[in-house]
Amino acid sequence: MSKRILILLLGLALAGSLTFGQVTNARIVGTITDNEGNPLPGVAVEATSPKLVGRATTISDENGVFRLLNLVPGVYRIQYVLNGFQTLVRDNISVSLEQTLTLDVTMELGAINESIVVTGQAPLIDIKNTSKDMTMTKAMFQVLPKGRDFASLVTLLPGVGTENFAGGVDRAGAATRAGGLSVDGATASENVFFVDGVNTTHLEDGTMSQKVNFDFIDEVQVKASGYQAEFGGSMGGVINVVTRSGGNALHGDVIGYYSGSGLSGTQRPVLRVNPLDNHVAEYVNYQYQNGKEREVILEGGLNLGGYISKDRLWFFGTFMPAQRARTRPVTFLIDDSRGNFDRKDLELNYSGKLTAQPLRNLRLSASFINNFWKYRGGLPTDDGAGSPTVEWSKNG
Repeated sequence: MSKRILILLLGLALAGSLTFGQVTNARIVGTITDNEGNPLPGVAVEATSPKLVGRATTISDENGVFRLLNLVPGVYRIQYVLNGFQTLVRDNISVSLEQTLTLDVTMELGAINESIVVTGQAPLIDIKNTSKDMTMTKAMFQVLPKGRDFASLVTLLPGVGTENFAGGVDRAGAATRAGGLSVDGATASENVFFVDGVNTTHLEDGTMSQKVNFDFIDEVQVKASGYQAEFGGSMGGVINVVTRSGGNALHGDVIGYYSGSGLSGTQRPVLRVNPLDNHVAEYVNYQYQNGKEREVILEGGLNLGGYISKDRLWFFGTFMPAQRARTRPVTFLIDDSRGNFDRKDLELNYSGKLTAQPLRNLRLSASFINNFWKYRGGLPTDDGAGSPTVEWSKNG
């Protein structure tokens, strides 16, 4: 009886992993024919990629149709082998998140040791995709201006914008960085976020609960409309993130970032309603009124990826702590008193990922991401509308 229970639990676990994996996988399908257009059954099809642990294989059916399922996004080399025909190789076949590419090929009669390699093909289009989406690879977002997490780039898709008043607030009362993401007019609470196939949407307010630095990410996809029924919990957008994996070669980076008030120029005036007369709108420059706010942001760390066993078990890990210190001068409207207020934030961002192919037709992946965060102090608003008697040294 215990063996049956164990088998049942294992089956449920595998089913659950397959359900999660649907969000991050891609597919290549197609038909193989000869020179006269006749389907070729029994063709051995093999896909390899630097992003795929092991290799994906299949055999074409009686109609010459092959299907390579559950592929990770990346650039693939596809090889077709059949006795009596020249081996055919298709290079540089790029697939993205949830993409289904149709790749029909024709094999030539010839000697077994002959092969044809086809490269430099035009981009392949997923003709079955009905959604309005955009997929950004690591090579793409490395050359784009951005912030430190993926939420800063999703507004590149038409219909996606930042609405700061639509989001929630963090534990210190500050607006969340991704809380104001509006997709096709929907509010921030109507989006769904996935990281490595796991739903990371905040349970209370529907915003992004898991920050992921760009140094952790391999690919980001944003779906704005027309997506599948499996995302029925979303009325706005669907944001998918795939984190980086190891490989058959060791690779790593040492990373450092600095930003702050020392790199910024003069603050721009802002439009406000006069706090003493709500019938008057005026432009105010708080920097001239209070003095320049001082800010220092330091972030640094390292990442390392590679293999424990080639084509069997890969690993990737990264650690990126970040410190932010701010000093804000404020003149309070209630009594014209002045003061300098400090706040310090500390983030311990780290992640790890294992990718394995223990069996020929079984690939597994496990990952975790942590965003431990704490702060000390508090900052009143620039306009001085707060109270100087409030305790601004709270911790969280």
